[in-house]
Amino acid sequence: MQKLIAITLFFFICNNSWSQSIIPDISNLKTKKEQLQRLAVVCDSFNKIEQYRNTLQVAHFATSIIDASDNVNLSLFYYYIASCDQDTDRDTSIVYYEKSLQHARLSKNGKRINTALFDLLYMYINTAGYTGKRDQVAAEINAILDTTSNDKTKAKCYSTLSDYYGAIGWLERELNYRLNNLELSKAAMERGEFKGSDADSVNLGVSYFNVGDLYEKSNNYSKAQEYYRLAKPLLWDYIAGLCAFYNGMSITYTRLGQITEAEIYADSLRKLVEQKQNNESGWSDMLDLHLNNADYYLDQRNAAKAMPYLLESEKWINTKITEPIQVGTFHYTMGKALVRQKKYNEALPHLKKAEAVGSYLSVAAFAAVLRELATCYEGLGLWMQSSSYYAKYLPLKDSLDVNAAQQSMANAEARFQNKSKQQEIDLQKTQLSFAKKQKMWMLAGIAGLLLIAATLFLFYRNKKRNAEKLSLLNKDLEEANRTKAKLFGIISHDLRSPISQVYQFLKLQQLNPDALNTEQKNELSNKIQTATGSLLETMEDLLLWSKTQMNEFKTSIQMVKLAPVVETCKQLLQLNSDAKGIIYQLTINDDDSAQTDTYFLQTIVRNLLQNAIKASPQNGMIKIFTKKNQTTISLFINNEGQSFTQQQYQQALSNQENATTTHGLGLRLVDELSKKINANVTFLTPANGGVSVEISLKTV
Repeated sequence: MQKLIAITLFFFICNNSWSQSIIPDISNLKTKKEQLQRLAVVCDSFNKIEQYRNTLQVAHFATSIIDASDNVNLSLFYYYIASCDQDTDRDTSIVYYEKSLQHARLSKNGKRINTALFDLLYMYINTAGYTGKRDQVAAEINAILDTTSNDKTKAKCYSTLSDYYGAIGWLERELNYRLNNLELSKAAMERGEFKGSDADSVNLGVSYFNVGDLYEKSNNYSKAQEYYRLAKPLLWDYIAGLCAFYNGMSITYTRLGQITEAEIYADSLRKLVEQKQNNESGWSDMLDLHLNNADYYLDQRNAAKAMPYLLESEKWINTKITEPIQVGTFHYTMGKALVRQKKYNEALPHLKKAEAVGSYLSVAAFAAVLRELATCYEGLGLWMQSSSYYAKYLPLKDSLDVNAAQQSMANAEARFQNKSKQQEIDLQKTQLSFAKKQKMWMLAGIAGLLLIAATLFLFYRNKKRNAEKLSLLNKDLEEANRTKAKLFGIISHDLRSPISQVYQFLKLQQLNPDALNTEQKNELSNKIQTATGSLLETMEDLLLWSKTQMNEFKTSIQMVKLAPVVETCKQLLQLNSDAKGIIYQLTINDDDSAQTDTYFLQTIVRNLLQNAIKASPQNGMIKIFTKKNQTTISLFINNEGQSFTQQQYQQALSNQENATTTHGLGLRLVDELSKKINANVTFLTPANGGVSVEISLKTV
């Protein structure tokens, strides 16, 4: 306690008198817990009145007295520091958010983990150089969304992830997430959870507005106006929201060619901003409106009408407008307008200023700046500089095209997954209906037997025998149903990945046919033809095999050569391998054989090889070889991916959650089928890293 008081006194002596009035006197509080609670209340109070510098000073003082093992409070006060720095020093803010997350994980505080993740994703999205971390955090938030049942947490996930998908250009996914967030907010309001809460009502209005903004970006201006109008009554006296509303309505009316209506909303925005001189967001909306109007007339090749908006906007730059993104956007639009007028010498300084803030711009916006610079230098006759900027622009354009193709593939995959899940649900409903009917018939049979037993014992005895036979038949029928379900699971699981890969190659070729030259197209077509032929042969084999297995799994043990089995599986998954640049190293002798069932072994090898391909890094190597013993032969499949141990394999098999889903189906099939043919599957960890799986088979 004396040490704590000494630290407190030292802090007061070292800081100026202004600091002394900020840090509360906590020396009269007996425990460290009480002192930190007091400091947290002070931080919250300063945050409420937006005195973030004071919050920052109190939070730094708190971290100086917190015990190193107190992860709960370290996470809390690091979060205070991070939230104060996020508008002034983003990199420093990110460091403290990451510290807050680290200590939240150590304390296993789910609420603080989620809060830190949400704010970190926002910072990663709006700060250059954090693409990898951004995608990683987005994946973790998606996992939270899939597992949480809390509507408020879901809403926060949808809101944060919609910003993420907007940042990477996936407008369709962003729109879906914003609509989901909107539905949750509407449901909460209908339940009366917003009663008396202006802040929550405004948040719902902002949700409506964000959906409208997305429709505006998608050039669906009438739909955008529908959502803007729904947002307006909920914004109350929220000045920033009202400014955004007038801005959005004016832009959409302009784009619809209804200039008179657009001017009415523009005038409302202008008057509101003039009344609220200190409202920064109002001036931002004014700039956005002017730049959109300028763009509208530039699209119509009417630079003369565009220039007054740009000249008016220029008066606000570096005075009322200081945000790098907005300043850069102005200079880009001004530069583009001057290029359209062939005033290349005047345009160049503006475009160079836009390039200087490129790290703050989206990929699409920065690509547009580079393209305009290339055009400007071309107009000046400086061909080398023009060529240099075209060289910078083209890779960004290609990445945007690929991103669009990936979004289309992701949407197609999502639709496929939804269809697959619906089919599973329909199958389960059919099975439940059939089971209910069976139950009803059995109950009816038992009731009939009881009635007959009361009048005729001998007839009852015969009926009883018939009931026993019926019970045996039902068991056989249930076993047959389970067998069919397993067969469908094998066929679905083993063929989904090759079919998906063929689909993706064809879709990519359709979306961007000029990306490949003739030789590459022919090579890709040959690969697809080969893979499709192998897929067809495998489907025929699986279907023929399934006909022989309709009632129960029966093995046909005989001497089977291992090389053809491996080669068949390798050909089926060839497109998957080519997509990742996998190199195979096969060391299997022609006479390497085992006493096993061909189709069971093929299913096991297919699943393990498919997992090896997924786990392998890009351009990795998969080694397949055999080792003989006196009475057994082992087939090894090695890959260079992340370690996967025998313990993890056993945990995956015993996971009850996976047992009711398609997740982990491949490993469960491997385990079940290997037992049928008396084979042992063991996951090993090689000394040089990677994963090695051993399939041990009998030779006699």
